[in-house]
Amino acid sequence: MRNFLTICFLSMAGSAQAACFGGGTPMFHCTFNGGSKTVDVCLQGDIAVYSFGATDRAPDLLLARREIGVDMTPWNGVGRSIWEGITFYNNVYSYILSYSIDRNVEGAPIEGRLIVGEGDSEIAELICDIGSVTEADFYPLFEAKELSGQRYCPETFSWGAGC
Repeated sequence: MRNFLTICFLSMAGSAQAACFGGGTPMFHCTFNGGSKTVDVCLQGDIAVYSFGATDRAPDLLLARREIGVDMTPWNGVGRSIWEGITFYNNVYSYILSYSIDRNVEGAPIEGRLIVGEGDSEIAELICDIGSVTEADFYPLFEAKELSGQRYCPETFSWGAGC
C-alpha cells in the first residue's frame, strides 16, 4: 500500500501556482498549451509536491507524497539523451513526468512531458511548451529515497531495501 497524503485544491489564496512552499527544492517546471497550463514538482524535506493547473491561478490538483510513494526512474548513464522520470499516484490515476536533453547537441532545449494514466490506460499526454522547462532535476528525490533506506537496483529497474 502506498503511503501518501492527497491535497486537492479548487481554490486557494494567492495568485500564482507554485509547488514549493518556503525552503523547498524545485525539481520540475514547465508549461503546456502556449503557457495556459503549468506543472511544478518540488521536494519539501521527504515530501514530493506535484502541482498542476492554469498558469497564475490556484492549482487544479495538488498532490503531496512521501518519497516512498513516488516512483522514480533515474537516468542509467547510457545513451545520447539524459532523461529521468517520476510518477505520482492518486487512487487509480497516475501522473508520469519526464524530461530529456540531447547531450550531443550544444544548447539543446530540455524536453518534458506529462502522461496521465487511469489504471493501465493512458488517458492524456501533454508535451511541455518548447523552452518552458526551467527546472528538471529529480536527483533530490533520489537522495531522499536513499536517505529513507531505499536503494535503486539498475538490474531490475526498481527500488527496494537492497539489490
